[in-house]
Amino acid sequence: MRKIIVVGSGIIGLSCAFLCSLEGYKVQVITRNPEEAASWIAGGMLAPFSEGLQGSFFEFSYKSLKDYPEFVRLLMEVSRQRVNLWEDGIYRVVLKGEESLLEVAEGYRRLGYKVTMEEGKEWLSKEVISLINYEEEAWVDTEMLMDALFFAIKRLSVDVVIDDITAIERQGEKINALKGLKDTYRADFYLFALGSWTGELFDVPIYPIKGQALKLKGENLPKVHYSSISYLIPRENYIYIGATSENVGFLSGNTLEGIKNLSGGAIRVVPSLAKAKVISMLYGYRPATPDEMPIFEVGENYMLASGHYRNGILHAPITARIALEYIKGNRSPFIEMFSPKRFLTKS
Repeated sequence: MRKIIVVGSGIIGLSCAFLCSLEGYKVQVITRNPEEAASWIAGGMLAPFSEGLQGSFFEFSYKSLKDYPEFVRLLMEVSRQRVNLWEDGIYRVVLKGEESLLEVAEGYRRLGYKVTMEEGKEWLSKEVISLINYEEEAWVDTEMLMDALFFAIKRLSVDVVIDDITAIERQGEKINALKGLKDTYRADFYLFALGSWTGELFDVPIYPIKGQALKLKGENLPKVHYSSISYLIPRENYIYIGATSENVGFLSGNTLEGIKNLSGGAIRVVPSLAKAKVISMLYGYRPATPDEMPIFEVGENYMLASGHYRNGILHAPITARIALEYIKGNRSPFIEMFSPKRFLTKS
C-alpha cells in the first residue's frame, strides 16, 4: 500500500485525503491548525453561472458542480454525518445599472443551461430590477461539510498530525522528505493543499484575500441571493451574509468598515434584514491568484493544488479526483491548463 501525505486540512486537502483513503491508500494529513482553513467560514455557494465564469474555467467548475451530489452522498455514507446540500438553484440579483448580467444569462441559456428570469418578489428592494434563476446551481453548509470530512477520514483510519511543515527536502522533481517543527515525514507521494499559506513553501503567485462575513437571524429566504454587493445565503437556522474582499495580507479580526459594508449591502437587497439579529461575525483568508484561477504544480511524486480563491468549496470534488488520478498515473488536461507556468513572462 502506497503512503500519501496531505499537507493542509481545508476543503481541498481533506477531500483529497478522503478519496485517496477510500481508494485504499495509507493517508496521513499534516496540518498546522485544523481550524484556520477558510473552508470553515466559506459561504458554500456552488455558483459557476452566478460567478460569470467562461471557457475552460467554467468547464472545470461545472464538472465539479455536477459531481457534488454524489460526493456529498458518499461523504455522508462514510462519515455517518448529515450534510445539508440545497439543489434549488441560486438567484443572481440584478441591480439597477447591471443590465449586462441579463446578457450573460441569455448566453448561458442559449448554450442549453437551465436559466429563467423572475421578478416581483415582495421581500426585495426597489434597487433590484430582476432575478436570474440559475436552476442548476446549489449551495452547501460548509461547517457540516468540513465536520463530515473529519469524521470520514477518522473512520477511514487517516492519521491527522498537528505540525508546521517548514521545509521540503527535494532532489530535482522528487521530494524526499518534509521537515516539520516536531518531526521529519516521508511518504511515497506528497499532496500540498496549503491555501493562502502556499507561499511559505512554494514559489507561486498565491496570496491571501481576507473575507469577512456575518451570521444573522432574520428573513426566511427561499434560496441564495447572489448580488454584487452581498451574498445572502439561507442555512438551516440562520442566514449567512458575505463577503468582503480585502487585500490586507493576514490582518486579523472583523472591522467596523467590513461589518458596515456587509450589513449595508444585505439591507439594500432585502430591506427587512435591517431588523435581523446578528449571531456572530467571521473572517478568513481566500487563496487568490492574479487571474483568480487555481494552480496545479506537479512533480515526480507530488502535487500542489491551491489558489482556488472564491471557488474552493465548489472545486473540491474535481480537484480531489484529479489528484487521485495523478497518483494512479493519469494526468488530467486541467493540470496543464492551470499550471503556474502561465504566469511566467514570455521573452
